[in-house]
Amino acid sequence: MTCSIHIALHHLSVRDLLGTEWLDTNGAGGWASSSLPCCNTRRYHGYLIATVGPPLQRFNMVADLEERITFSSHEYFLSCHDYGDGLFPAPFSAGQAVFFHLQHYPEWCIHVRDQVLIKTLVTVHQSQTTIIRYLLKEGAGMQLHLRPLIAARDYHSLQKASAPIQPIAGLEADHLQVQPFPGLPVLRMGLTGGEFHADACWYFHLHYAQETERGLDDREDLYSYGTWTAYLQKGDPVYLVLTTDTYPENPAESFEAEIRRRQKAFANGFCDISAHHFLIHQQQVPAILAGYPWFTEWGRDTLIAINGLCTYNGKLALAKQIITQYAHQLSAGMLPNFFPDGTQEPCYNTVDAALWFVIAVHHYWQQTHDEDFLREMIPAVQDILTHYQQGTRYQIHEAENGLLFAGEAGWQLSWMDARTGDRVVTPRIGMPVEINALWYNVKCLLAEWLNHTGQHEEAQRLLVDAEHTRKNFRTLFWNPALQCLYDVLTPEGPDACVRPNQLFAISLPYPLMDIPQALRILQVVREKLYTPKGLRSLAPDDPAYQGIYAGPPEQRDAAYHQGTVWLYLIGAYVDALIRYLPEGKLQATLVVNRLLTTLAEQGLLTLGEIADGDSPHQPRGCIAQAWSVGELIRVIKQYQLPIQSSFCKT
Repeated sequence: MTCSIHIALHHLSVRDLLGTEWLDTNGAGGWASSSLPCCNTRRYHGYLIATVGPPLQRFNMVADLEERITFSSHEYFLSCHDYGDGLFPAPFSAGQAVFFHLQHYPEWCIHVRDQVLIKTLVTVHQSQTTIIRYLLKEGAGMQLHLRPLIAARDYHSLQKASAPIQPIAGLEADHLQVQPFPGLPVLRMGLTGGEFHADACWYFHLHYAQETERGLDDREDLYSYGTWTAYLQKGDPVYLVLTTDTYPENPAESFEAEIRRRQKAFANGFCDISAHHFLIHQQQVPAILAGYPWFTEWGRDTLIAINGLCTYNGKLALAKQIITQYAHQLSAGMLPNFFPDGTQEPCYNTVDAALWFVIAVHHYWQQTHDEDFLREMIPAVQDILTHYQQGTRYQIHEAENGLLFAGEAGWQLSWMDARTGDRVVTPRIGMPVEINALWYNVKCLLAEWLNHTGQHEEAQRLLVDAEHTRKNFRTLFWNPALQCLYDVLTPEGPDACVRPNQLFAISLPYPLMDIPQALRILQVVREKLYTPKGLRSLAPDDPAYQGIYAGPPEQRDAAYHQGTVWLYLIGAYVDALIRYLPEGKLQATLVVNRLLTTLAEQGLLTLGEIADGDSPHQPRGCIAQAWSVGELIRVIKQYQLPIQSSFCKT
């Protein structure tokens, strides 16, 4: 099944042009990305965001590219920049039309009078290299002028003209070599069939609109060493190469090899195309990046996303390798929350990563029935169970009622982990509902596996223990007033906020509620939390609800889990629809295809992180999020749901 997006850029408003973003990734943590007309709106946009490591470090090396063509005594700019008072030059001058196409790679078809120029971009797999092909498809000929604009900085930072940038280090026959700052990667740039004209200068005060909206520094200065020029003739392409790796001997061959690799690797359409961004290897070690453009590897996100990205998506060997790696990361029964940029030391401040690990083992076992794998994982699951029962970091321990307690002041251990300064927005100290749903499933699944491997007495003891947990869960979490579940049992009493976390009590492999209660929970979730973009994190009738996620960091963090829609939750919602409703598969198909319409809204051919709780549910946060994509792929594959695969925006 093919999956593609077609957009006529010259028909869009400036808002839509700048609000829609393309992303191309290299499978090693690096990428290229920008808005549709390649006018940068984020500090994370660029033509070459390169990685070094491990440990993973990322640098925005070539942030922008000034492109213009000349023919018949006329000059036309193909690129534009935002200086804060409008776009310059204005996109799409008279007689110019631009069509964008994205399937296996981003491509622009640029019509200028009687000339048709095709610009195609790929980042090379497992290489910190971007290659852009310029092909004159129709026309008598034109001169192409390209000026790379250099940031050469950590990808979270911004560059200023006061920086002491280094001169050109070397000029080879086909490319130049520079190291803008000591300690950064060496950058190599070249244009096949082109000439380089040294003309060093700074471009001042470039404005990034998304940074303004996020309440962050929004101005940057970029440096240019000069301009590459080449004459384009019909049917004779030229290739711009930007790399921090070895310069390719034949850029055309490298480009075509990458095209062929993608055509083969993305044969299954959406599920392959959308998944590949997050699956990376560094020195043969696989990992899943949580999201682009600013997330690193997160344990919880990986162990939720892996089911769709790998296990149900034809990448079983990769799933096994990643799950096994996580088993080796266990520390006092806990798994890492995240791996910070530039360090080998993970942070273990999460209660549920280890619990989601067990669910990932379950899905892999369901797909493979790999006996050796299961026997290898059982001791890891037992380690989690033992440490959580006896007590581990952050007061994580099992209470006498069989429920799991977690949390202490100043820490946010569940997925609702936002904080503003020293204030944890949703501390959820006590017994969170989804944590205990996972806890019950850990016991049931481990008992199932112990029975399967002949350890029947231990399995029976665990089933008795699980029943104790289930009985007390059903009694203590049920909110008779709202006919749904409490969100947290805190030391001060139950938290009656209506949140999506309760869905996991009826959607995981072993549900805790009987069918009448499950149907009432599902009804509450549908009425109060469901949106076409995902589930709200808090019901709109709650006094603490915030329906818009915007503004400076403190304002955004305060709204992050207080009404903001989360796309990844659609997976648990679909699980519940199919489990409890006679027409569940039809409803699930409608839900999934509604969500797929977002593939042409923010990050193209991928799913973002969040959206506003209020209609029209404006997309926010990361433009590509692993667990959003992973959960959608999982339910599509697991339940064999038919999906839409082509999207137009004109």
